[in-house]
Amino acid sequence: MSVGTVGQTAQKDDADDNGAVGACLAAASDPCATATAAEAAAAAAAVSNADRPDLTWLLHRAAQHMRAGLDEAARTHGLTGARDWIVLSALAADSRQTQLALGQSLGLDKTTMTSLLDRMESRGLITRRTHSHDRRARIPELTGEGRRVQAEVTSARDCVEAGLLSGFTADEQSQLRGLLTRLTVAPPAHGSCI
Repeated sequence: MSVGTVGQTAQKDDADDNGAVGACLAAASDPCATATAAEAAAAAAAVSNADRPDLTWLLHRAAQHMRAGLDEAARTHGLTGARDWIVLSALAADSRQTQLALGQSLGLDKTTMTSLLDRMESRGLITRRTHSHDRRARIPELTGEGRRVQAEVTSARDCVEAGLLSGFTADEQSQLRGLLTRLTVAPPAHGSCI
C-alpha cells in the first residue's frame, strides 16, 4: 500500500454532486485563511520570484491548510487528529499488515505507532491479534466502530478538500492531483509522512 492511496475514495464527476459539494463548501472553513503579519511577510518572501516561486514553501503551506481542516474534521469525529484517520484508512486499505509494517509504511517509529494503536484500541476502534507465524508480531484490525469513524472522516475530508479547491476548475483539480501523485511516487523518503 502506498501513502498516496491511503483513504482515497472514488472521485465523482462534478455534475453528480453539485448539491453535496455546495453543502460541503458551506460547512468547510479554512482555519489557515487569516494570515498574521509574519505569515504574510513569509508568503511575500517565498513567492517573491514570480518566475519560480519557492515550491517547498508552497507545498508546505498547502499542506498546512489541508491538515488544519482535516485535523478539525477528525476531532469532530472523536479522533485526536488527522494522523489517527490516516492510520484507520491504512488499516481499511490493508488489514493484513503487522504493526511494524504499518508504522514503516506511514513513516512512524515503533513507539509512536504503539502509543497511537493503544489509544485507538482503548476507544474500541481497533483490535490486535497475534500473527499466525510470528507470536511476537501483532496485526491491528479495524472494528465496526473503527470502520464507521474512518468512513465518516473520509466524507468530512472530501468536504474539506472541496472547500480548499473550490477556486479551481475540475480540470485544474485533476491536474493538481496528477502532478502531486507524480511527486509522491518519487524515490522513498525517510521520516514521518504524517
